[in-house]
Amino acid sequence: MENILVIDDDEEIRKLIKDFLQKENYSVDTAKNGTAALEMIIKNPDKYGLAVLDLMLPDISGTDVCREIRKFSRLPIIMLTAKSEDVDKIVGLEVGADDYMTKPFNPKELVARIKAIMRRSYTTAGVLQQTRLQERPEPRVVTLYFRQTQSLKNRVVSKIISQKDLKKENTVKLEINPEARKVFVDEEEVKLTNKEFNMLVYLMENKNIVISREKLLENIWGFDFIGESRTIDVHIKELRKKIKDVNGDLIETIWAVGYRFNFEAGSNDSLKTTGSGKAGN
Repeated sequence: MENILVIDDDEEIRKLIKDFLQKENYSVDTAKNGTAALEMIIKNPDKYGLAVLDLMLPDISGTDVCREIRKFSRLPIIMLTAKSEDVDKIVGLEVGADDYMTKPFNPKELVARIKAIMRRSYTTAGVLQQTRLQERPEPRVVTLYFRQTQSLKNRVVSKIISQKDLKKENTVKLEINPEARKVFVDEEEVKLTNKEFNMLVYLMENKNIVISREKLLENIWGFDFIGESRTIDVHIKELRKKIKDVNGDLIETIWAVGYRFNFEAGSNDSLKTTGSGKAGN
């Protein structure tokens, strides 16, 4: 039986979520504030398979609780918020939450999201464990240079530039190490959440192909994910900011459909893999 921790200062909400989860044969613990929740997780770091975390807590904020958990654990977290503004969702995702739901919410949808996240978490863990048992090759690092455009009028959608143009203004160097799960932008490491990193790699692997929001939900969140496609937009917005894709040149929005990772290879191919690099150290 899987254990889930529900953190919310509203007793009725704690009971509502607990009742629905217990009907699905989950074991549920509850905490009414952030301090108690952190003590429970620190005391038994491997006990819980997922946490449902309210953004507005009486002692410390849900974002602070999430930030503290991420210092020592990859515990999947679903953030609950009574606010609908994108900034609140983005902050939650930025500090490491895997998903969010806005109150009031449908308990059945929450249960469906929990199942999807936990199923995907177990699948990923199994793959990683199998990989560790095999002889692993030297990490491969993808190095990509792209030019940020200044206006839509002269937009060259994230055209990959040649080596001779690297010193020109607005050039961004992006290094991605899929195995080490590290990303460097202009030689500086940037911290991506699991979902942000998975989306970046998935889009890169499917370069120049338009990927629908539904397809991203299926491949990043799980095939039976039940949620708003708006979730994708919030993650993409934060991902672009972190990798300096300020105008959406590299990860282009395809209106009413989804997104495309733009790569135009020329005679001097700047999208390459190397057997070593900073991201692999």
